[in-house]
Amino acid sequence: MQELLTTKEVAQLLRLNEKKVYQLIREGGLPHVRITGKWLFPREQLLRWLKERVQWERDLLLAGSDDPLLVRLLSSYGRKRALKTLAFYAAVGSEGGLFALGEAKVHGCCCHLLDPESGQYNLPFLSRWFPSGGYVVVNLWYRRQGLLLQRGNPLGIKGLKDVVKKGARFINRNERSGTRHLLEMLLQQEGIPPEEVKGFRDVVSSHLEVALRVFLGEADVGLGIEYMAHLLPLDFIPLREERFDLVLSEEVWGTERVRDLLGFLSSAGRQKVPGYSFRDTGKVLFGP
Repeated sequence: MQELLTTKEVAQLLRLNEKKVYQLIREGGLPHVRITGKWLFPREQLLRWLKERVQWERDLLLAGSDDPLLVRLLSSYGRKRALKTLAFYAAVGSEGGLFALGEAKVHGCCCHLLDPESGQYNLPFLSRWFPSGGYVVVNLWYRRQGLLLQRGNPLGIKGLKDVVKKGARFINRNERSGTRHLLEMLLQQEGIPPEEVKGFRDVVSSHLEVALRVFLGEADVGLGIEYMAHLLPLDFIPLREERFDLVLSEEVWGTERVRDLLGFLSSAGRQKVPGYSFRDTGKVLFGP
């Protein structure tokens, strides 16, 4: 049976006061058990927890909007760093990324949310999600969003109104994604009720899935980034250029791992990628 430490012994080991130990218990991070009303801490699990915290300070955990270029670059970054520093990414949608950042589950998130009232990307949403601040916004790139269609555009679709008029089978994106947010805004501007879009409730969670459904003939059209039309291939009708930003917690801003990652992304942004513009890559849009 492994050794069990008392609260006082853990406080001495971590060089904290006992109140802070109880706070770590409440936050759910510190391995512990409660026996007959007394808090005890398995030593081996506690040491493993400490080791994981050291790794947390070395790697970057990111979440947010699905972007195939970002995933590709983060993979290259890990190889460049010989796995000493990794940047993990969870594609959970722009709003999902903001939620994860607000819950301190990640160091940063990527988003492309357009505010219809101001015409600005991301910043109006951030001021509502994080009214007390505590974040830095850096531009990664711009990318073109539009309609992905089968090669040759057999239905002759020219815009969203044609999607409804011609009864085209639409493949939609998941809720909390910036692309879904954009679609609903565009439909409202066009005066198109969502229920008139055939397949509005047929949902996938990535740009690749949208493109594949169209490419395989399982859908006629979907909203996605131009980059996917060059990968499969598909036809593409541009609708809007959007700004894709990285939002970082102030706690990690200025650290070597963030500077190194941003430097890598900025240098990688010098390449030409269809559907992307890197004119402001690395530019700080909000922060200290």
